[in-house]
Amino acid sequence: MNKTAYDECYYDSMIQKGRYLFKLIARNTENPFQVIETYMRSNYRKAMDLGNPLYLNKTPKQILGELGVKVNLEAPISDTWDEFILEWMSDIYTYMQWKYNLPSERIVEKIRPEDLYEKYSPLHETSVANGVDKLRKIYNI
Repeated sequence: MNKTAYDECYYDSMIQKGRYLFKLIARNTENPFQVIETYMRSNYRKAMDLGNPLYLNKTPKQILGELGVKVNLEAPISDTWDEFILEWMSDIYTYMQWKYNLPSERIVEKIRPEDLYEKYSPLHETSVANGVDKLRKIYNI
């Protein structure tokens, strides 16, 4: 059995944090896929992947600030990007990284955000775990 990336006690908060982070990205940037990819490749994310509690406990606003993204917490829901899909994407990336202890950079290299966004239907109808297993087979991860 694979060892998870970090202690399970952080997993639920990482799911919630990721969902909010991706929604803030969609509400505050013109190209959320590029910002998501930048985040997944960042040194900040690498520290999270390694289970560093200092980084695992940062807020989405702190994470975006580190990436140089100015956040307006009052920004309206995006008319362009479906936030339910973005939440699902965050769940997929978070679970895949955590469960299989894979570097986020490697995951996003194989499954680009714009491609994952398009895979929402029909994969969202299955569990996140099953969706991740299907994506790992499709993208040979």
